[in-house]
Amino acid sequence: MCEKLGVTRAGYYKYLKTKGKKKKESSLDRQRKEYITIIYHEHNKNFGYRKIHAVLRDKNNIDVSEKIVRRLMRELGLKSQARKEKKQSISGKTIPSAGHIYANLLKRDFSTTKLSEKWVTDVTEFPIDSKKLYLSAVMDLHDNYIVGYQLSHINDIQLVEDSLLYALEIRAIDEKLIIHSDRGMQYRSNRWKELMETYTINPSMSRKANCIDNACIESFFSFVKAERKELKVVKSIEEAKQIVHDYIRYYNHRRIQGVLNYRTPAYYAKAS
Repeated sequence: MCEKLGVTRAGYYKYLKTKGKKKKESSLDRQRKEYITIIYHEHNKNFGYRKIHAVLRDKNNIDVSEKIVRRLMRELGLKSQARKEKKQSISGKTIPSAGHIYANLLKRDFSTTKLSEKWVTDVTEFPIDSKKLYLSAVMDLHDNYIVGYQLSHINDIQLVEDSLLYALEIRAIDEKLIIHSDRGMQYRSNRWKELMETYTINPSMSRKANCIDNACIESFFSFVKAERKELKVVKSIEEAKQIVHDYIRYYNHRRIQGVLNYRTPAYYAKAS
């Protein structure tokens, strides 16, 4: 068998001698495991080996490969608990077209060259007991920073208007800014049109029944729901609001992203 497999006689007997024996763990690996465990729990079990490797490298100055981090996490039984919610397809559903409809200026081109070049916005809901909490958010595609957001128990034009005004207080814009949304009734309203004209913003809309056109903000909403699972069981609207407030601060200032070269949105914005 050794001859057929190209294994030496010495190699075979060495295998027999060490078979079943657990390899002694080095002190270096034990230290690495401690750091990995701390980072893993610090980020609510949502970081996988790539992000943990980036934190070890950039914040802890630990020179270790992704391959080793993956092996150590496997030995510790740690893996990312974040899972994106399965989205129900809206293909074939009729979306009302009354109101102002704008051209799709974004056309799924999410690339940018500077801050406040392209913003995206949308609204999501959280069922809280027998009520609902709505979150309207505005994201700058250059650094994925949530520049403005608003929470309300009513999904109306005031909600999206307040989130945009919040964003306009945070960041300066020029007349070339594009803000992209879906075809929700708030974005088709006269008040939204007036806002666009007042601040010289170029409105853009997703195509009919096509949520992928606004994929970046949809991804952010999926992160909130996947990484803050307590929103599914919380009973108080005020408590839910605090969870969302805390998560957005965490997302902007502490949650690193692969698309940002494993930097946080806040750090990436300063470097831009």
